[in-house]
Amino acid sequence: MMDLSAYRDIFIEELNDQLERMDQSLLSLERAPSPELIQILFRAAHTIKGSSSTMAFREMSDLTHELEYALEWVREKKPEITSSLIDTLFGALDDMKLLRDQYISGEAYADCSASVAQIKATIGKPSGNAEEPPPVPVLDTLQALQAEEAAEAGYQLMTILVGLKDDCQMKAARYHILLQRIEDLCGTVISASLSGALTAGDEDELYQSFTVVAATLKELQWIQDQLEGDSDVQTLQIHPFVPAMSRGSQQSAAALELSPGASTEAVPPAPPSEERAKGSQPTVRVSVERLDHLMNLVGELLIDQTSLADLNASGLRKDPIKAMQSISGVSDHMGRVIKELQEGVMKTRMLPIDQLFSRFPRLVRDLSQKLGKDLELVVQGGETELDRMIIEELSDPLIHLIRNSADHGIENPEERAACGKPEKGRITLTSYHEENHVVIRFEDDGQGIHADRILASALGKGIITEEQAQRMTPQEAVHLIFEPGFSTASSVSDVSGRGVGMDIVRSQIGRLNGIIDIDTEPGVGTRFTIRLPLTLAIIKGLLVRVSGRVLIIPMYNVAEIVRIAPEDVQNIQGEQAIFNHGRIVPFTWLRDKLHYPRVERSSRTIPLVIVRSVDRTAAFAVDEIIGNQEVVIKTLGSYLGAMNQLSGATILGNGRVAVILDASYLVGH
Repeated sequence: MMDLSAYRDIFIEELNDQLERMDQSLLSLERAPSPELIQILFRAAHTIKGSSSTMAFREMSDLTHELEYALEWVREKKPEITSSLIDTLFGALDDMKLLRDQYISGEAYADCSASVAQIKATIGKPSGNAEEPPPVPVLDTLQALQAEEAAEAGYQLMTILVGLKDDCQMKAARYHILLQRIEDLCGTVISASLSGALTAGDEDELYQSFTVVAATLKELQWIQDQLEGDSDVQTLQIHPFVPAMSRGSQQSAAALELSPGASTEAVPPAPPSEERAKGSQPTVRVSVERLDHLMNLVGELLIDQTSLADLNASGLRKDPIKAMQSISGVSDHMGRVIKELQEGVMKTRMLPIDQLFSRFPRLVRDLSQKLGKDLELVVQGGETELDRMIIEELSDPLIHLIRNSADHGIENPEERAACGKPEKGRITLTSYHEENHVVIRFEDDGQGIHADRILASALGKGIITEEQAQRMTPQEAVHLIFEPGFSTASSVSDVSGRGVGMDIVRSQIGRLNGIIDIDTEPGVGTRFTIRLPLTLAIIKGLLVRVSGRVLIIPMYNVAEIVRIAPEDVQNIQGEQAIFNHGRIVPFTWLRDKLHYPRVERSSRTIPLVIVRSVDRTAAFAVDEIIGNQEVVIKTLGSYLGAMNQLSGATILGNGRVAVILDASYLVGH
């Protein structure tokens, strides 16, 4: 019995790729129908069906079988691509995603019978005892490969089930004549199998019925018309063919990237739920060229290691001073190689952000239908690379921004027409590199954010006081949308209006050491600008000394480093603050924030680090600014408990451990 658990992660990764391909192809099919898109969808469904069968994932393979049948019907009948048909296909795709998630988590599988019934109703497939396609012939390995190659070359695969009349004379001879005729009509016969009953003393009855698998470039209906004219043929059925491989082929498919087309026979039972619940391990696809480059760098380090060992031995035996000079040269070379190796390894963690952006066209389509608004999503800069872990964490914030924009930002078609705007609302997602950051811009051409409405809502909900409202600038008022519980929605819907979305955006961006800005103009639109570090694994940090301890603040969050005199600290409304470029910035001694003991200082001026996280800024006084350097972030482990003020730790060059402060905690509490 084959252990399929070893191929589980490969299966999930391929499944995710195919589901994403189907999602994008369905969106494209709705906008501009074409046979090529139908073929892409068919192949994706076919791949999922085969790999699911190989993994004994019966629920997925059964659903994709029906979807495959529907796509074949669309390919053959060429019906009008209506919104109803697209909705049906999207419904089946959503069920496939749900089954995928349940497979990963180990939950009980959902009942997909409603999707199956909807598919059958849409394409007019009978669900009772009407004629069903014949059993799918099982091909051996070579035949299955031939079928796959024919399909990839653009040929249609078909199953031809022939039943001869009872009074047909010399059935064996008639079988060979018909087989040759099928080959002449179709072009290629892949397999032929007899299905007649063996009668004692009359082997000719074996040829009473037979099944042929063929590949052709011609229409299936034309081939059926040609064969139906034969006087000895009693019954004739022609159906699209999807190969089901033999046991040996199944094992080959499982061993070689889970190739599609495996039968569920002789496959081990599905793994128990506790095995499935382990989840898949995160993976990143890396080009062989990039891996070769890393291997070459490792080889250079090994050479340098050998050189250091030889120089060390030579220095002990001969001239230590000369050996030290040589060691210095080797050390410099190792430093350059390690720097290049670091950059290479970081690139292996990078993915194009389009892998995130590509999830949103479907969301915008669904929101457009649900809200009765004509919406379009424009994506730019999808090739921008970002750390895989950051990409995963960005999904929820961007979904909330899209939902809020569609529901509250973009007006109804009638309102847009009255304002002289095009009826179709536009949401634009743009990404690009800026120094050592990735910038993501989210903007819409909706009604914008009205600061006075924000203030009124915040006052009504008790988020701010009347006194605070009077001191706020319009820009500060707009940022109140990030406060917990804030919402201007007059009613709660299943799209937005619960007052939790924008708070989630701020907290998620803060956890990523990111910054978010809002630019809005009433009646014109709103733009959110998000700045994020390229990676969370290695950062540039500012080293500061506080109460005798060395602490690190991520440079992404350092807006400015200044020195001030004690008299520059003012008391404003009972809180300490400083003026920085005309703005009031809250002031705190970092030692007090972290509850460290006070130490004596000889300097009269105060070193100050102005920290910014998401949309907030605060100034923290420290004892000494040491400098900045790149640090490798190490997790603290769960045994320390909740330490929200820290995002990790690192080991300094002198071997001591320094903790890395969480900027969102510093400015937000």
